[in-house]
Amino acid sequence: MPGARGVIFDFDGVLVDSEPLHARAFQDVLARYGRTLTDEEYYANYIVYSDREVLERLLPSGEALEAALAAKVRRYQELMEGGVPVFQDCLALLARTDGWRVGLATGSIRHEVERVLQSLRIHDRFAAIVTREDCEKGKPDPEPFLRAAWRLGLDPRQCVAIEDTPGGIRAAKAAGMACVAVTHSCPRESLVGADVVVDDLSTVHLAAVLPR
Repeated sequence: MPGARGVIFDFDGVLVDSEPLHARAFQDVLARYGRTLTDEEYYANYIVYSDREVLERLLPSGEALEAALAAKVRRYQELMEGGVPVFQDCLALLARTDGWRVGLATGSIRHEVERVLQSLRIHDRFAAIVTREDCEKGKPDPEPFLRAAWRLGLDPRQCVAIEDTPGGIRAAKAAGMACVAVTHSCPRESLVGADVVVDDLSTVHLAAVLPR
């Protein structure tokens, strides 16, 4: 639609500081199988993948995969009970999206995402929420962003994606979107391919990111 604009946020690492909880949950579960995963390894190699994809890579020949998946989800939920820190700079940007169609595209599962959004009282800010259950392929494939744009009724070229990982950036650019990357999770030098890289999302002017 001419003149319409959209902004599509990632969830983990952009809106909420949940990546340390994911890393801890993986570490606790993998330890039961005699495997280790350092924080550095998680952030460098696995942060963009779904739970299943991470465990497929780390458990040999699919060893106890389904049981490990269920255990990881349970452990993550236990850790979330202690509360998930929110990135205030993302909330500040979200508060400045009047006139924009706002979506969310994440590899997390729906009930986890919606519980957090409801607790923050921002669920209604999102006109489209795409989670792991909605997609055959996750990031770095563009499917999550393409589905979010479709649900917003927009061409991907009318959308700005907000990301925090190299894989997320690749997904956004493959979808044909402009991309803002924030250094919440990864160092600036690793966020190659983003149109804009910032340390603080509250400084972002969305209209300046979209191609004219």
